[in-house]
Formats: sequence, C-alpha cells, structure tokens
Amino acid sequence: MPFRTHMTIDPGFPPPLLGTLDYLAEVAKDWAEHRFAAARRSDFALAPHRFELPGTRVLRRRIPPDSPEAESPLAFAPPAAGPVAWCRSDTTLVLSDTEAGTVAYEQEIVEILVLDGDDLLAEAAFVARMRGFPPCLGRFRPVS
Repeated sequence: MPFRTHMTIDPGFPPPLLGTLDYLAEVAKDWAEHRFAAARRSDFALAPHRFELPGTRVLRRRIPPDSPEAESPLAFAPPAAGPVAWCRSDTTLVLSDTEAGTVAYEQEIVEILVLDGDDLLAEAAFVARMRGFPPCLGRFRPVS
C-alpha cells in the first residue's frame, strides 16, 4: 500500500528531489514522527518498516520484528532496484563516565537508514518515555 505524506522541510532549505536518498529519508522520518505523534499509550512500540521507490510512488512495508532484516537491514535486506529506506527502533547501552564511576543506561533510538547503491544516509532520533504518557520522539540528526 503506498504511503503519502507531507514532508516537513527546514525553512531555507530546498526540498529534496523526488526519487533521491534525501527524499526517501524525509518520507521515512515524517512517517515515524507521525506514528509517535499519534501514539496514545506509554507502551507504544514502533514496528520496523521498509520504504521503496518504484517509480514516483513510495511503498511502505512492515517488516516482521523478529526477521534478520529488522535486526540488521543493511546486512540482510534483499537487493533493491532503487533507493530503499528502513525505519526501526532499537535500544542501545550507553556508558557515561562520572566522578562516581561509569554509569550504564539504556537509550531508545529510532533509526532511518537509506541505501542507494553505494550511497548511505543514516539519521537517528532519541525517544523519551515517562510512565503514564505516550513516548516522545526527538529531532532526527545525522549519524556519522
């Protein structure tokens, strides 16, 4: 089923060209932001999805959460004829050095990965959670 969206482009920046990595990244980010904005429960979990560009349409497909592609899209995704993007959430262990020693905590992130041949674009946003409130998705930032 095609997914249509209104892209939110930062003021002063031209919109990405249709059918490019940047365009597909914007569609995936807008979809993720919309899903979090529509969340009503504190236990909302973002299901992994794949976005493809056959022609001028964007197709969005849910990926089974326990599949290898959901766990590691770049390693296990089937080949694509054009740009393909993945939107998935993950929890990572963060270590922070403090005066009292090293503190470890888990941080939930949402990743957008876009691949077109040898070109890769990666962005991530942190998720904030408070008991009794829906989760809040932060701003997407490039991953280096």
